[in-house]
Amino acid sequence: NNLKRTYHEWKDAEHPGCQLSGHLMLDRVPGNFHILARSKHHDLAPHLTNVSHQVNTLSIGSPYTARKVAEMTDIPEEVASKMTPMNGNVYTTNNLHESYHHYLKVVSTGVPNLDDSKAYQIIPSSQLAYYSSDMVPEAKFVYDLSPISVSYRKTSRRWYEYITSLFAIIGGVFTIVGLVEST
Repeated sequence: NNLKRTYHEWKDAEHPGCQLSGHLMLDRVPGNFHILARSKHHDLAPHLTNVSHQVNTLSIGSPYTARKVAEMTDIPEEVASKMTPMNGNVYTTNNLHESYHHYLKVVSTGVPNLDDSKAYQIIPSSQLAYYSSDMVPEAKFVYDLSPISVSYRKTSRRWYEYITSLFAIIGGVFTIVGLVEST
């Protein structure tokens, strides 16, 4: 089950440009960050600016936590992929005056064996935004914290719970058969 989506194929020759890398220290409040072309020393022509982009890595929280969750085997496989759902996605724009805006819902996630570190799942939604001809397009990332938290833990049924359930099923079948037979 591959949860990654590639919007268009990325060809380096068609998209020469900048590579951005870094970390943002953010408060635990909703916010946004933008990636746009701007220079004090150059005039940019808004009609020639293309902000096609590829997200190599985007995660919320400690990079150590995201790595550790990816290596865990006692949680569902889907959980690790939801920590970094945008990794490897490509967002290319083929027309002028457009860019992708990304809306990220951040869900606090409790995962066992993380030494009190918080993990965060990301629920992304992306849409193509259109700009007027005098505006420089920008890649926009808007994030919002979910009021709901998710916790994962592995539990198994005890042998006596299994026996009790088995007797309940047998008793229910016996009762229904008795009712059908008496009618």
